Amino acid sequence: MAIHWVATEEKEGERGEWKLGAAGFGYGDDDDQTELKGMRKNYRSVYIRRPYEVPANAPKGAELTIGIRYDDAFILYLDGKEVLRRGVEGAGADISKVTKHEAEVWEYFKLGPVVAGHKGVIAIEGHNESLDSSDFTLRPRIDYRANGKLHPVVREGAQWAYLGGRTPRAGWTRIGGVKGKDAEAPRYQLALRPKTGGDWTFANLRDRKFGTTEHRVFSADLGDLKPGTRYLFKIARWGAPIGSWEFETAPATFKEGMTFVTGGDMYGTRAWMDAMNRRAGAEDPLFALLGGDLAYANGTKGDRWLEWVDSWHKCAVAPDGRLIPMIVVIGNHEVKGYQYRPTKAPGRAQAPFYYSLFLGQEEGAQLTVDFGKYLSVIGIDSGHTANVAAQTRWLARILGNRLGIPRQFVCYHRPAWGAGVKDDANDIRREWSPLFEQFKVDCVFENDHHIYKRTHPIVGGKRNDRDGVLYLGDGAWGVKIRSVPKDWKKRTYLAEARSVNHLIKVTMTSGQFVYEGMTADGDIFDKTMRPVRRGAK
Repeated sequence: MAIHWVATEEKEGERGEWKLGAAGFGYGDDDDQTELKGMRKNYRSVYIRRPYEVPANAPKGAELTIGIRYDDAFILYLDGKEVLRRGVEGAGADISKVTKHEAEVWEYFKLGPVVAGHKGVIAIEGHNESLDSSDFTLRPRIDYRANGKLHPVVREGAQWAYLGGRTPRAGWTRIGGVKGKDAEAPRYQLALRPKTGGDWTFANLRDRKFGTTEHRVFSADLGDLKPGTRYLFKIARWGAPIGSWEFETAPATFKEGMTFVTGGDMYGTRAWMDAMNRRAGAEDPLFALLGGDLAYANGTKGDRWLEWVDSWHKCAVAPDGRLIPMIVVIGNHEVKGYQYRPTKAPGRAQAPFYYSLFLGQEEGAQLTVDFGKYLSVIGIDSGHTANVAAQTRWLARILGNRLGIPRQFVCYHRPAWGAGVKDDANDIRREWSPLFEQFKVDCVFENDHHIYKRTHPIVGGKRNDRDGVLYLGDGAWGVKIRSVPKDWKKRTYLAEARSVNHLIKVTMTSGQFVYEGMTADGDIFDKTMRPVRRGAK
């Protein structure tokens, strides 16, 4: 199990960690080379530092000077000692008063005599008058003055290490670069423990770039969790708590009446998606199986992914407050070009957001989640970043290795047994359906067509109530629905087809499955039951 979250560039871009940037620093006006995108209304102080070296040929009696444009105040340190301040009382997190000042012209101040060849560290903390200030500027240059002329020591526009959004540790004014103890402190921490009590343990975190954006994805890989246990976890940034949540692990053995929900094609409008996500949470499922076309971002629109994550986090919450885990499958709208290409799939690089968000699927979108020895969920890439036929051998091995598990579900995106809204995925019919029949898969969940569909139990496309496989779909979670063809009943393998937004709730007992098509309001418009065929354990 893993926990993933996205730290956005706007809130986290330069906040909380030392980075390198060219002076000056500010909101992005004409006098700024390094834009502090997350500063306004979030924090009012920025800290910069860098090494400096006085040229060996500096004459005796030369004076070190700073030329600076600033808005609103600053404190300057040389080699760890304060030598100059303007417009601020206190320092660091303890500033008590800042006087408004406009950075209209260069201002010059003496810093003291120089020693030729001296190497040291110069550090400056800049402070804004308020969080709502309309501007911030910190633009220094360092020179020495000799014989009436300025000679550069740190040129205008030079690179500085800078930190925004938190107060640096003691001693920061004596460290010259972005490496060192300040930079090495963890940006985020995730701690968890059973809700009933016990010691907090800290998870190992990994982070990476989110798709093609400057956002970052953080992941906590959680191992050694106890089955059937409610966990409390909390996340802190630079030691400051930002929230706590709960989740529950699956039981070690089957429990009567366990449920999950499934569906795909989620984000047509935020309102539609929110409503169905709330319904998913209200049904209190063990997990949600989400069958592709999640954010409708087409491999390029990072903001839609942020909305998708935000909606699930806020809306897919159980009545008792726990978060609902998800198992995700890839769809065509996760991929650049968003076409169905079962024999010419473009590869994982064309789905940068999907693969960067869901760490652990770097080797492809195929997945298997086993719940003890009583349930398996298998996800496959239906021709989006992997060719259909190329996955057949893998699928046969996975299903063959799970013959002893009584409950088997498969999910992918593009339907093989649709209602005629689009062409059926004949490659899947040919390659995978025989395996579903051979290994007695209980139900296959399809998506993509923006309708509701239920087949009879079928073998080779024909009804077979004893040995047939049930196919349910077809992806109308939170998108604009399509019209079901009037002649859908001519497809004799179909039992039901409707134009309706829905999710599918699956209830499991020791002897059967109950499948319910459900609207966002909780109305059940279709229901069917099938026996457990392998013998429950």
